Amino acid sequence: MSIVLAGGGPTSTRPTTISPFLEACQGMTGHVAMLNAGTAEIAAQFAWDYLELLEPLEADVRVVPLDGGPVAEEIRTAGAIVVAGGPTPQYMDSLHPHADLLRERVSGGVPYLGFSAGAAVASANAQVGGYRLGGIEVCPQEWSEGLDELTFRPGLGLVPWSVDAHAAQAGTLGRIVRAVEAGLCGDAVAIDEDTALAKAADGSVSVTGSGQLWWVRASRGGVQVSTQRP
Repeated sequence: MSIVLAGGGPTSTRPTTISPFLEACQGMTGHVAMLNAGTAEIAAQFAWDYLELLEPLEADVRVVPLDGGPVAEEIRTAGAIVVAGGPTPQYMDSLHPHADLLRERVSGGVPYLGFSAGAAVASANAQVGGYRLGGIEVCPQEWSEGLDELTFRPGLGLVPWSVDAHAAQAGTLGRIVRAVEAGLCGDAVAIDEDTALAKAADGSVSVTGSGQLWWVRASRGGVQVSTQRP
């Protein structure tokens, strides 16, 4: 099992940053299913940067629109799965019906790569947006995903911690810190852009890229924040 979660989109991510996913795909059989929110037209519009980033795979990468595409069949037959970035609530709505299948495939050894929203929805308790907690701003509104209060929903359950992305660049670290402090989620990790978290089959975590992971854990009297670098 290989799960790689990138803290940004394709334009802020280098191929070396997602190298654990590229390596996990070596020798795979089947295609790469790249799941994109929206219709086929919208998915195609945003696919090019992802396809360029995944070019080292030299594999059949199929762009799969989550709105109207044969999603279950593509997941069931894929040799690897990529979930792109974009509107996190929309991804959660579209992927939730396929959560059991995704867990089954990934736990069975199919590599998973999530960018931004695709990283957030991998959580058991997924942070899908919002910029206020109790009416108080905890991150810039532009990263709210169109939601007001911090919102968590059942995610795909691929990783045990809640995930936030664009941590240092977008100021979303403060959001996940306040969420843990308020008890909206348990342990959490915020991932910088051009940075990826790689979870191996034994549960160990490594980090690649130019940034770092910010681990946020509840502690007596508050929260504890630690960092993990490449």
